[in-house]
Amino acid sequence: MKTYSSVAGGMLVGVLALTAEPVLAQASPEAASWSGSYVSLFGIESSSRVSGESRRGDGNVGTNASSESAEDSFRGAGAGLLLGFQRQFPTGIVVGLEADWGWLHQEGRQDTIVTANNAWNGMTQASILRETRWLSTARLRLGYANGPFMVNITGGLAMASLNETRTQYEGVSGPNQTMARFSDSDHATPIGWTLGIGAAWRVSGAWSLRMDYLHTQFDSVRFSFPDARGGVVSGSGFASVQGRSVENDVTMQTLRIGVTYRFGAAP
Repeated sequence: MKTYSSVAGGMLVGVLALTAEPVLAQASPEAASWSGSYVSLFGIESSSRVSGESRRGDGNVGTNASSESAEDSFRGAGAGLLLGFQRQFPTGIVVGLEADWGWLHQEGRQDTIVTANNAWNGMTQASILRETRWLSTARLRLGYANGPFMVNITGGLAMASLNETRTQYEGVSGPNQTMARFSDSDHATPIGWTLGIGAAWRVSGAWSLRMDYLHTQFDSVRFSFPDARGGVVSGSGFASVQGRSVENDVTMQTLRIGVTYRFGAAP
């Protein structure tokens, strides 16, 4: 959160410095109106935290399966497109609706090590790659406009494309080590909720700059890896197919900076 706050603060100062003079020069009631439909292009900086529980495929708790439970954080970036409509009232209150889709390149890897009392202790047992491929939201927006400046709060539904790939390792000898043998992948498209805040500056009748922060939550996201093995030992653990049943909670923080064009407004 400290990183996002410092980045957001620095960018907001930059936006103010770049836009204050042209905005003040044309701050007529007509130029400052925020009503209408609009489209935005934005860049994304994102951070995710994943925590959850891994069980054997039959639903029972097992030492190897439990050690693979998610506890991971990772970052990413991307870009997106937003469509919206809003109305500004004489009091300065702005009410609107927005829908957006953002492409993300965000992934993290969590390795599980062997803890059994055998020759491969401390070696990799399984590796889980987690990916966020896109994030989409549909939100209500409530703001307050004072001339060319507007602040807002927002909230609604979110959907994401999440993928997990589990790579199974097997123990080999001479020297004692483990090697990747095969991978299972599973995909989920969960629906969750999102809340956020934002600010915007109008630089002309049609164009404005915006910055938004969103907190997004997906609970009980499930993945299945039916070919997961009971361990890394050839002929016993590796030959035993246990499977994995995974249930994760995913929290995302996104900072978005973009440019907005309002349809029908003077340039």
